[in-house]
Amino acid sequence: MNRIFVLTLLMMFCVGGVFAQTKTYKSIEETRGNEDQVVKLSLIGQHLEEIPAEVFALKNLKFISFKDNKIDSIPPEIGQLKNLVYLDFTNNNITELPPEIGQLTNLRFLGLGNASSDEKIKFTGNKIEKLPDELFNLVNLEELDLSQLRIKKLPAGIGKLTNLKELFLSSNLLKTLPAEIGKLTQLTNLGCSGNYLKEVPRELGNLTELKWLWLGYNDLTFLPPNMSKLTKLESLYLKGNLFTKVPKILFELPALTKLDLGRNEIKVLPDELNAMTQLEVLVLGDNRLTSIKDKVGNLNKLKRLDIRNNKIPLEQFRQLQTQLSGTKILYNYKKNG
Repeated sequence: MNRIFVLTLLMMFCVGGVFAQTKTYKSIEETRGNEDQVVKLSLIGQHLEEIPAEVFALKNLKFISFKDNKIDSIPPEIGQLKNLVYLDFTNNNITELPPEIGQLTNLRFLGLGNASSDEKIKFTGNKIEKLPDELFNLVNLEELDLSQLRIKKLPAGIGKLTNLKELFLSSNLLKTLPAEIGKLTQLTNLGCSGNYLKEVPRELGNLTELKWLWLGYNDLTFLPPNMSKLTKLESLYLKGNLFTKVPKILFELPALTKLDLGRNEIKVLPDELNAMTQLEVLVLGDNRLTSIKDKVGNLNKLKRLDIRNNKIPLEQFRQLQTQLSGTKILYNYKKNG
């Protein structure tokens, strides 16, 4: 299941928990005559092409989802819903955001991304290219989903959203991240996979609450030394980059239990890797490795080790099976390439 989708569900439950005893209305028809009582409204998957005008009369509305519709624009009237704490436009046809969205200063969750396959969103899905400055007035946001859009530049204003705990930027057109991202010191989850990043700012090391960091499928060749300060980081996804060596800063991350370095250009594993005894998942598949001897045999907590599509000799694989008897080891020998 898509990780962003799972985390969105968790956020829904957290926000929804505040209103656990509040009725969820599931159509505009159902709200008629009860406008002052409507706090939660779910219009998911109703083939809507625009936001019904009746929505803007719901002055006590705090939770609304338009997920999985065909809405192509957000009217300025959205700014009237000042009590909203949860607003979800995931999987629509939106191309731009109105400045009035910045008036929703009570928002804690804002979903503007897509949760579809890349092939599908070529033809449908939100296609936002630019973020208005007013978006960064939403200083109470805790989760912001901007994944699978067409954003080329993340404005420096992102640094104003200092209450963010989860920020999803994966599958955009980003070539850089602003230094101001280092001001988001409450972040626990940052997704930036599937962009065109050649480097990440040193200020990323300021995000000392991070537990999950997704930087896969970019053009990275190194990580800044400052990232050694991410002492709470548990999961790091670096698959599909251009690393030729295992970054040294990884050996300074004591909480790291899941590390994915698959589909890089790594030829030799450092001895220090064998000291990362806290690791539970290690992915090294699709690299250029010819030996793994004495490099991972001490990692007794490993539940899963992926060394497929390298040129590691069969006898080394069999030795690992003995050394790591409790580990699921995925192995084959890459004959070509």
